[in-house]
Amino acid sequence: MERRIAAILAADMVGFSRLIELDENGTLIRQKEHRVELIEPTIQKRNGRVIKLTGDGFIAEFASVVEALQTAVHLQKELTTREASRSEDRRTVYRMAIHLGDIVEDDGDIYGDGVNIAARLEGLAPPGGIVVSGTAHDLIKSQVEVDYVPLGDKRLKNIATPVRVLQVVELGTKPSRRIKKRVFLPFFAAVICALAVVGWLWPSPGLERVDPSEMALELPLEPSIAVLPFKMRGGRAEEDWVADAITESIIATLSLSPDMTVISYSTVSGYSGEEMNASDAARELGVRYILTGSVLPSGDSYRVTAELANMVDGKQVWSLQKDSPANDLLAVQDNIARRIFEELSISLTVGETARSWIEAIGGFENYVKMINGRSEFQKFSPEGHAKAERIWGDIYRDNPDQAFVNHLIGYLYWQKPILGISTDPISDRETAMNYANRALEIEEFGEGYTLAALLTLAQGSYSETIALADKAVALSPGSADVNSLAGQVKLVSGQTLEGLELLERGMRLEPDYPEWLPDPINMARMELGKYDEAKTLANQVLASNPKDVRAKRDAAAVLVAVAVFEGDMEEARRQMENLLELFPGANSDWAARERSGFKNQDFTSKYIDALIQAGLPDT
Repeated sequence: MERRIAAILAADMVGFSRLIELDENGTLIRQKEHRVELIEPTIQKRNGRVIKLTGDGFIAEFASVVEALQTAVHLQKELTTREASRSEDRRTVYRMAIHLGDIVEDDGDIYGDGVNIAARLEGLAPPGGIVVSGTAHDLIKSQVEVDYVPLGDKRLKNIATPVRVLQVVELGTKPSRRIKKRVFLPFFAAVICALAVVGWLWPSPGLERVDPSEMALELPLEPSIAVLPFKMRGGRAEEDWVADAITESIIATLSLSPDMTVISYSTVSGYSGEEMNASDAARELGVRYILTGSVLPSGDSYRVTAELANMVDGKQVWSLQKDSPANDLLAVQDNIARRIFEELSISLTVGETARSWIEAIGGFENYVKMINGRSEFQKFSPEGHAKAERIWGDIYRDNPDQAFVNHLIGYLYWQKPILGISTDPISDRETAMNYANRALEIEEFGEGYTLAALLTLAQGSYSETIALADKAVALSPGSADVNSLAGQVKLVSGQTLEGLELLERGMRLEPDYPEWLPDPINMARMELGKYDEAKTLANQVLASNPKDVRAKRDAAAVLVAVAVFEGDMEEARRQMENLLELFPGANSDWAARERSGFKNQDFTSKYIDALIQAGLPDT
């Protein structure tokens, strides 16, 4: 393995899964044309090389950070020209990021913080834009004819130290206007045609950043939001109830999410009639996001506007505007509430997968039920299973012929033996496979194939499992769930490196990723000798407050094993004490059951032996 400093360019296609749904063949053909005719030749011309393709993007390495930025600027300009003739909602657009950092090369692939930070930074770039880290910017300075807008220090997921970030803008320009962001949601096409969705890509001049340490209440780990009372503009006091009704409807809808903290209507209604400063409201209520809005009467119609701000970053996230007849006001407030719910799901919790799930599950109401059941299911406890069974069972009774619903029921039967609540594990696995097959008979989709892959893995058929996982990723390359689960089964089936790449991609695609995900990532990292990365993620899990009952004990076990692998037995024994405190029932039999089924038994045995050396009790 070779360690060195390099400039890393990470790029990702915006809305790839949506484009695939609209026109799969056309999207893939254009993506390949851009890569072969433009991206790869440009990178080679500037002495770079493409290290890996990530399904909807790529990672490239350069010896010079200046050449990396010159490449990114050229690519974004040329891509804009090449896509100009296409309708805006079907254009191929990339986000790009550049970081200068330490990397490790092994068998032609590269790893390390340099790659991880570049990949995380890419998500901060606007569509069609570029961001650079502070370390990269310090070397570039004025050597490339562009300007920079400081975005401040950003905390990136799984990166311990905040990273200084700057946005690249055209020379001589300073961002001071809104840029349109087009969004397509099939289920709400009629509504969205009338919406102007606006993304703010830099701090708003009138928006004050709020330091979480200044908040009256501790900032929740999950996304938190307060909807301030909407204002009725235009002097018609008798219609104030309209604005109040819209406010209450939005809060009630957002409260349906299991993944958000939403301040109640009774609390925010106290701000009614006040010109409350959004920053002060965030400080008083202890929330990251503030939604404000207004209603303007005009004859027999109303114009409703809403704006969402991230108060911790001091940035306007997006805004919308909707005109509607007065006799359709109930539908307007319902549509606005649902629109906000969906955007928060996409931006803050589930990720882009939410767009396809809404349509696949049969509409908004079923989507809300599905994610509530998913939240319970991912607790991996008998109580959570029972609640998920009730919620998903309700959806199935009304939609027995929907593919996505059948695959959810299949997961319930798959989970029962894992939780030890099955009276007949063989029969439950067969039933789960029947539901998976039924789902795929109705419609082929990635999530259905990942369930089939998990069930096939339980039968010990590694080659068939890998084939099913590959099919799942091919069908749904932009799905966080598909990438994560396909990565897990590939890891267990002996494809450790490929599995890790998919697992880490799944983590990147889902902002609030599931709590089971760090454990297989850390198993893969340990097997590949990436001990520092495994320790970092394990410590992040231990510092969190997970609902999954397995998360902390698995993270503690990782720290025990890594300490043994590194030869620090004193630290290993200390971490073992922590593990036994978290999970008094831990013993060698438990460890063997937890890691059973792995094809690479050499590493599995090494891992279990490490726990035993550190003091894990025998059976």
